[in-house]
Amino acid sequence: MGKTMHYSLLDEPVITVRYQNGETKATNLPSILSSLLDNSIVSFEALQPHQQQAWYSFLVQLASMAVARENNGDIPTQPDIWKELLVNLADGSEAAWHLVVDDVSLPAFMQPPVPESSLEKAKYSSDIQTPDELDMLVTSKNHDLKGSRILRPDPEHWLFALITLQTMEGFLGRGNYGVVRMNGGFGNRPLVGLSPEKNWGHRFQRDMNVLLKHRQSLLDMNELNGPALLWIPPWDGEKNSSIPINKCDPFFIEICRRIRFKRDDNRLLCLRTNTKAGRISAPDDLNGRTEDPWTPIEKKGVKALTLGESGFTYELIQQLLLGEEYAKPIALEFQNDEKDGAFLICQALVRGQGKTDGLHKRIIPIPPNVTASLFGNTSLKQTLAKRAKNRISLTYDAQRKILRPALSALLSSGTDQKVDYSKVAPWINRFDQEIDRQFFDSLWASVDLGSEEAKQQWEEILLEEAETIFKEAQRSTPISQLRRLRALSKANSMFYGQVNKIFEYAGKKTTPINQTEEIL
Repeated sequence: MGKTMHYSLLDEPVITVRYQNGETKATNLPSILSSLLDNSIVSFEALQPHQQQAWYSFLVQLASMAVARENNGDIPTQPDIWKELLVNLADGSEAAWHLVVDDVSLPAFMQPPVPESSLEKAKYSSDIQTPDELDMLVTSKNHDLKGSRILRPDPEHWLFALITLQTMEGFLGRGNYGVVRMNGGFGNRPLVGLSPEKNWGHRFQRDMNVLLKHRQSLLDMNELNGPALLWIPPWDGEKNSSIPINKCDPFFIEICRRIRFKRDDNRLLCLRTNTKAGRISAPDDLNGRTEDPWTPIEKKGVKALTLGESGFTYELIQQLLLGEEYAKPIALEFQNDEKDGAFLICQALVRGQGKTDGLHKRIIPIPPNVTASLFGNTSLKQTLAKRAKNRISLTYDAQRKILRPALSALLSSGTDQKVDYSKVAPWINRFDQEIDRQFFDSLWASVDLGSEEAKQQWEEILLEEAETIFKEAQRSTPISQLRRLRALSKANSMFYGQVNKIFEYAGKKTTPINQTEEIL
């Protein structure tokens, strides 16, 4: 009789890891958790960029629940203890940690038991040929990332695709429901947090400790001993089989699809079937407010942040880090060891209707003088928050009142003819991108400046970048020789006239006549 379970994450070398000593080797999940605690892991070799967030969140949530529920809050370092904790967390089931389990009445990894007694009765179909077809990333246009590109996948390719789908996917039509940790079926699950270092180990340790620290305070929403791994209970896909969210562990790891793997001649086959409801039942007005450790909550709309296709802009980040528009997730709270500097880490895969609107990741260093100001000093934080808002307002003025009218005058060849904004937009966008690149470095540098010095510093940056864009537009815009002087004169007059009105300090240093002569 053949083996009935395959690819154990607890015992078999399924996941390929690159270590600090330069070694690359395949290992198992308990050893990975142990290695994350000694900072020896550099990367996971088969993990794709858009899968990093799902894998990271999975590891932190998993370790936090195992430690809190099965080890009295003590963090083990030995792989064999981690293995025992993971089995206990799965209600004693080793099957729950295998990618393939032939007995469908048992759970497999991220694959719930099948109450119908067979895959045929449950109408599972094998229409998924490769891991990237299982993955949540929509690649139908084959532009940024080719579809069906992993033609000879290893088990770890399927593993990472499965975790990404089950913990990050949204609604994809009737029968394909999404995770509860996002605002609506077409939302996304953002990750926003801090860390003293950028590597896997430091981030993992930091966030695991944060989750453990806040675990007891989440009792009002969830049961500390409720279901933790939502692929353990059977699931027939009916509406009455959904698990109430308030019955789950605060850091539950959810699944959103009924998936089962089979093994055929050393090749994995993926099967799936539809459901009539999501795995978790939640109030209609929950809007993604699940106490997810990394998801900010918009106060005005009382809903989880849904990142737009423009990504983590400087406007949004200053709101998340300094403003009052969002309730901060626990991962965004400064810890004691971050007084000496930290990194703000933001990541999300933006979903659209039938498309992917981009993988957005941004890491912003926060120097020690800033973290010292933000850490427990309400007055200094309010000052910095107000300064950030004022800088954004001044940036908008530079775009709308200085650059836009001057560029419109230039593009109209100095006439009063109205210019469509689409012709001006590329220049405005380039200006905004350059300001985005400099915004936080400049803001941090202003911490030790007085209000007038700080304002002058920012005005000079805005003026320098606006002038750079404006001069390039003057050089590259085709204007008939007959109207060129008139166009340049009017555009320059408008540009520098507005500079003197908008900028209190930097405007005094400009010389419009010289600027016009330079272009000519």
